[in-house]
Amino acid sequence: MTWREASRVFSRPFRFFLPKAALGIMAAATVGGPAIHAQQVLEIDLEAGRTVIDSEFRSMGRRVLAIDRDREILYVNDREEPHGIMAFSLETGDWIRTIRTPEGDGPYEFSQGRTGMVMGRSGGLYVSGLLRVVEYDSLGVPLHNWTPVVPTSKSVCDFGGVPAVPTHRGVVRRGPDGTDEGIGPQVLDGHAIPAETHAEALAIGDRVWKARIACSGKAAYVVMENPEGPASVHVYHLDGGESSLTVPTDFTEDIIGCRSTIRTASGRIVSDTPCPTWNQRLFPSMDGRGNVFLASSDPHIAGALVDPDTGCYAMLRMPRPDGTRAASRIYADSVLVFRDAVEQERRGNRTVNVVYSGAADQASLHPLRRISGEPCAGMLPSV
Repeated sequence: MTWREASRVFSRPFRFFLPKAALGIMAAATVGGPAIHAQQVLEIDLEAGRTVIDSEFRSMGRRVLAIDRDREILYVNDREEPHGIMAFSLETGDWIRTIRTPEGDGPYEFSQGRTGMVMGRSGGLYVSGLLRVVEYDSLGVPLHNWTPVVPTSKSVCDFGGVPAVPTHRGVVRRGPDGTDEGIGPQVLDGHAIPAETHAEALAIGDRVWKARIACSGKAAYVVMENPEGPASVHVYHLDGGESSLTVPTDFTEDIIGCRSTIRTASGRIVSDTPCPTWNQRLFPSMDGRGNVFLASSDPHIAGALVDPDTGCYAMLRMPRPDGTRAASRIYADSVLVFRDAVEQERRGNRTVNVVYSGAADQASLHPLRRISGEPCAGMLPSV
């Protein structure tokens, strides 16, 4: 039985129902194609590259994952193992191992499931859950667990060789002696959120819960969502300083007039809102060369790769709008792309494509080609 067959019996992943002709476009199409006016525009070449994983038995998440660049291993969440992280070879796609992450209240368990992961030191993993981070060695054996003193936590990064999580106005990392170390001139110290009203406290808690983090050896990049504009990227430096990373705004005007409409199988509209700009729902990661990749959920704009030291950036786009694919990570000079599973079903007298959002059955690596602009020094050398 495949995971899709099992989902019909137990619980089904979130799905979009689309007319057959609209395959790959989850929402109303963007108005026109993106104009070429960014500092540098690169296009993902979906016709070139190689497939890493392609199996109907896979149901992988495309955002929360980790890449061991030294050992060429991809760690993903897969519905086949709800209480474990699956490791695959980036070279062959073969399964290597499954790291157990059971739910529970034990020292190496997650009370409400895992929520994040990132590569740690010496090929190990840091895996986060609700107010808990567990460190595993390179073979998946649990070594340490850490309960950061923050209001809430979801995402985790490797900040200077130790795990760190975002909090209000800063970052908390596990110090060398195992105690919490706050990073940021105004970082919150403790569980309580300073607020004048209950509503304000809830809003702050929600922002921290949704915060996403990526770290280099010297800085932590925390993405906070902004529903009315581009996401904010706060930078907290290991020396205690604070700054910000400018999020590119290229191509944001191209969605004017677009609406995102989601319907149930019966045709009932459950969501009908203006399309978000590509830079509102960003997921940060490091590219292995010190650059920050801000991955997008937009079907055309894949994201932006930014040099945090100079501000030089490259916009990455898909060759055509495709809501079934997402660029998740930069790997060497290629892009790791996940494709959501798609099935065709009959609905009355028409055929619709069922897209299982966030349940990818394919992962592939694709090169980039320059469309316009000048390259940033040291960024993607072979492009």
